[in-house]
Amino acid sequence: MTDARRSPIPPPAGALPRAVQRGLDLLAAAYTCILLYATHHPRPAELVGPDAPGDKSLHLIAYTLLGGVVAAAFASRGGWGWRAAAALFVPLALFAAADEITQPLFGRFADGVDWAFDELGLVAGIGLVTVATRLLAPFLARSVNRPREA
Repeated sequence: MTDARRSPIPPPAGALPRAVQRGLDLLAAAYTCILLYATHHPRPAELVGPDAPGDKSLHLIAYTLLGGVVAAAFASRGGWGWRAAAALFVPLALFAAADEITQPLFGRFADGVDWAFDELGLVAGIGLVTVATRLLAPFLARSVNRPREA
């Protein structure tokens, strides 16, 4: 009988431990909730303060972080590459569009240029994770894929 916590199917190359995967999932979910709250808050100046970067810079930073944490959560399962990155970009781009379109319901202004900066941020965040996984792959393969003791 096999242990219920272990699968007889080995994880894909580059997969991180489940605890790391779950931590990244939680981080991505929490950040997404925070981002939705911040982008729909009727008075954004209350959240970012008077010395915050400009609006477009905030969009770029916010969506770079979103693309990065979501991509990291997916990449932690292994098998990550440019094709997976492109596939992840599509739903995140639709999420960003929905985020922008729904802002007028909360007294905010929807702006296509803001959405464009959201998309640039997604490309940056997903791209950084993709490059990092390529650069770190040899090191992760050695440390993660060691045989486990029974």
